[in-house]
Amino acid sequence: MTASIRTASADAQTRRIRVLYVLDGYTDPHAGTETQFWLLLRQLDRTRFEPRILLLRRSEFLETHAGDIPVSVLDVGSLRSPRAMWRILCAALRARRDRIDVAHLFFNDVSLVFPPLLRVLGIPVIVSRRDLGFWYTRGNLPLLRLNAPFVSCVVANCEAVRRAVMDAERYPADKVLVIYNGISREPARPGRDVRSELSLSPDAPLLAIVANLRPLKRVDDAIRALAVVAQAFPEVCLAVVGEDRPGASGVSARQELQALAEELGVAERLRFLGKLEDPMPVMAAADVCLLCSETEGLSNVVIEYMFAGKPVVCTDVGGNSELVVEGQTGHLVPVGDVEGLARAISGLLGDRARARAFGEAARRRALELFDPAVMIERHHALYTKLAACSSVLRPVPTREG
Repeated sequence: MTASIRTASADAQTRRIRVLYVLDGYTDPHAGTETQFWLLLRQLDRTRFEPRILLLRRSEFLETHAGDIPVSVLDVGSLRSPRAMWRILCAALRARRDRIDVAHLFFNDVSLVFPPLLRVLGIPVIVSRRDLGFWYTRGNLPLLRLNAPFVSCVVANCEAVRRAVMDAERYPADKVLVIYNGISREPARPGRDVRSELSLSPDAPLLAIVANLRPLKRVDDAIRALAVVAQAFPEVCLAVVGEDRPGASGVSARQELQALAEELGVAERLRFLGKLEDPMPVMAAADVCLLCSETEGLSNVVIEYMFAGKPVVCTDVGGNSELVVEGQTGHLVPVGDVEGLARAISGLLGDRARARAFGEAARRRALELFDPAVMIERHHALYTKLAACSSVLRPVPTREG
């Protein structure tokens, strides 16, 4: 038995750290959490770490693009199914047999069921939190609180999310670590004339908002502000980039927003562009970029605006105040304050030099805060620290031992 322990100890010093990424699924490679996970996976130091992926539900993207990284799928639908729970238990036991050193959990369902199973088996557990808890319910919040002692570390992507997790799930401060998103974007390449595509003159003021069309994004506030701004800047236009979703009435949000624009007399000043794989050219063409959401974690859209070098006017929710420096890179307004929104926009459109200075400062701030190399290295350090606490490197007792 002593010889076995020495062998395991030597193995711990020489082999790569095995990291198991556990996800509900992976449906949209361009969504916020999926983008960050994929960046982390692609840039993980493979000389030091050996990644594996476990999915509750199938992902054509990961199964096609993961390359040499093993991908296992449990084909789990509802967590209430006894068959599903059996598969999850078997997956946890397999992680122990495979000598996984650290498990990193993304999304909601996996964080409800895996932490106790993995931790009892000696595997340190990390969970990622990237929003303010819009998915918390009276049913799942007590379970998340029960799971908290089994979680080694929570990775939040901003201070606002960190505070929300500590308050709602009752984690101690030393268990919640902030690691900002890693984003690397270059300005849009020259050659595309977005303004001509939108039938705008070169000097017409252009606003842009990138948000899926659903009530909590409050795109209607941007349209109401557009009507106010148009009184001083008659040629102003608003480009709306985002997928149509059900609106307040349960039908097309775009139809509701179009009707509002017609009612306010600004329908000709509005351009719905739908979902774009790369909205950067539209951002680059805009004079001011907006976000009117009533809730956000750390908004990837605001970060994209900053990388585009644009002044940002957004609601003061979630992590937005960690991104936008009031009066230096943009303006923060209360949720639903259409007059304040319009006033901030008009001030920037009326002073183009000031707006350009805000945009340049925003890009510098984005490059400083969201360097992918910093995000990756902080995960490397976390995995290394927790792997040293893992018990899976110790041999599992056998009948002979």
